[in-house]
Amino acid sequence: MKSRRTIGLSLGGGGARGAAHIGVLKAFREAGIPVDRIAGTSIGAIVGAMYAATLDPQFVEDRFRAFLQSDIFHQLGTEALQKDRDPDSFLEQIAKKVQDRLVIMMALSRTSVIKRQRLERVIDYLLPVQTFAELKIPLDVMVTDLVSGNNLCYQSGNLVEAVIQSSSIPGFVPPTSSNGKLLVDGGVGVPNPVPELRHKVDIVVAVDIARRNRWEGEPEQILDIISRTEAITSRHLNDLLLQQADVVIRPEVLGLHWSEFGHFDQLVENGYRAGREALTSVQKHMTVSWWNRLLFWRKTA
Repeated sequence: MKSRRTIGLSLGGGGARGAAHIGVLKAFREAGIPVDRIAGTSIGAIVGAMYAATLDPQFVEDRFRAFLQSDIFHQLGTEALQKDRDPDSFLEQIAKKVQDRLVIMMALSRTSVIKRQRLERVIDYLLPVQTFAELKIPLDVMVTDLVSGNNLCYQSGNLVEAVIQSSSIPGFVPPTSSNGKLLVDGGVGVPNPVPELRHKVDIVVAVDIARRNRWEGEPEQILDIISRTEAITSRHLNDLLLQQADVVIRPEVLGLHWSEFGHFDQLVENGYRAGREALTSVQKHMTVSWWNRLLFWRKTA
């Protein structure tokens, strides 16, 4: 007879905010909450793969911290994308206008800010294994195809390649062309892969690291308007997906842009705190009543 209900962890995308995923995993491990399967999008796929390979959240935290101190991280150039300028500074306002013009010029002539090889080095550094077969628990890695508009799920084969595709943020990393498909970050089509787990486990726990901050003022420039529009669409899609989860954990992610990796420790701590607060709800869902046990016994007898 099935001794307990299985748990699937859905890890959403959000770049630097994904450090909160690590904190949730630490809280679960400390409380003895088993994770039977993980589905991940973008940074969720990275953290999910690292954990599925080791079942050790401390390894994930230590490896990520070492990565943030490495030349591989600094060569990514994410610092240049951070929106931390002083709007009251006249010189900064001029600099922002110049930057926006350069972005537009790049968008007309290039498919990405960095070359794919830089992301490949990142994933090679972070993942301790190369294939899905080497993982200790099943993992679903989500990718979006820009040709068909469909979401794809990798569950076997080359783990490194799957995670690279799932983490290829449009505009920052070039898409991967494969068999008539143009593959990018899974967050485009499925910011939190709850539906992928719905029929594979008994309980789906989703970790939501989407930005929830309120916008200030009206968007004035073309890029600001486009960015605001995409953010609203993504938020509504994300909320719709989360409705299918049994438990939703929302760590405080400080409203950070995906490229702001300087708050790693705080995000891990916030994830841990949110994970601890969700334990009662998760444990309640894990409890199988005598009636459910009887129904299960009759179906399997």
